[in-house]
Amino acid sequence: MGEDIMLCQKEIRRLRCVVRTYESQMRELENDLEQMAGNQMLGDETRRAAREIYKVWRRIQED
Repeated sequence: MGEDIMLCQKEIRRLRCVVRTYESQMRELENDLEQMAGNQMLGDETRRAAREIYKVWRRIQED
């Protein structure tokens, strides 16, 4: 039984690491989209697409 508990704890630690990595990547994506939406060096269509993706992403986060 002790071995089962140790395996569960190990899996929980692994999953926490996966979640932290995912959250970090999502924050980075959000920052990148926000920067792209305001970057005047990009074309209007690219900035517009970045804004739309950013808006959808924010709605997903709110749900």
